[in-house]
Amino acid sequence: MKKTAYLIFVITVLFGSAAGDVLASVDTKELAWEDLVEMVGGQEVISSLGITTEDAAEEILESWVREQLILTAAEESNIALRPDVAAVIEQTVNQIILESYITDLLDGVEVSRLEVENYLDVWGETYTLEYNIRHILLPDEVLATSVLSRLSTGESFTTLASQFSVGPSAPSGGALGWMSRGMASPDFMEAVCQLSSGEISGVIKTSMGYHIVQLMEKAPISTPLTSDQILELATMELVSAKQEILLVDMLDELREDHIVNVWPDRLLNHI
Repeated sequence: MKKTAYLIFVITVLFGSAAGDVLASVDTKELAWEDLVEMVGGQEVISSLGITTEDAAEEILESWVREQLILTAAEESNIALRPDVAAVIEQTVNQIILESYITDLLDGVEVSRLEVENYLDVWGETYTLEYNIRHILLPDEVLATSVLSRLSTGESFTTLASQFSVGPSAPSGGALGWMSRGMASPDFMEAVCQLSSGEISGVIKTSMGYHIVQLMEKAPISTPLTSDQILELATMELVSAKQEILLVDMLDELREDHIVNVWPDRLLNHI
């Protein structure tokens, strides 16, 4: 505690106590104390750097100066206008905008304690078990229904999974291994939990596509969860399910407001 307090004191003396103190500058660009704190991830991170001398403080600031000098040279060279660099900048900006928009959209989704408790009244036991399963993931319901029909006549699950599944488990005959609550969407896991060993499900629709699942076996979970952990996990699942519904509904509305075309045949022509 004494060492940490001392480091904070030294940094405050070296960098200045006022929040608006300028620590370094390159032309019109300035580095203030609050900028440095934000850059490194908090004052506690700065405290852990062990900056106890003026030379050490100078090296930290010189690092920022070197970066700004190179950035200035890069800006003057107009490298940001070069097509490959501009493309990367555009992709990065688009990704930031996309993630920020979705985060804002989904951030307010909540479930009540009563909703969770009611859910656990029905599904609570499923949080004490784990399930060894395999599945076939299909892109549309018509194909999924056809594959399910073939399974009902006795065709090999492994063979059909290898032939038709678009999931990464296809080469292994659809094997997903042992799964427990929280590892997939509630809709998917609820369908799994209702199966008997060896039983094959009907067609299960999720945001990933259409699934056909076979439960190989089930057993008590290897590391039992406490009541609080189950409550937390169920809450997370229900919030996630609501967020997924909200996102799907938003996309449906957006499709109605815009002209959307896809040409998968054209893509296949290039492969």
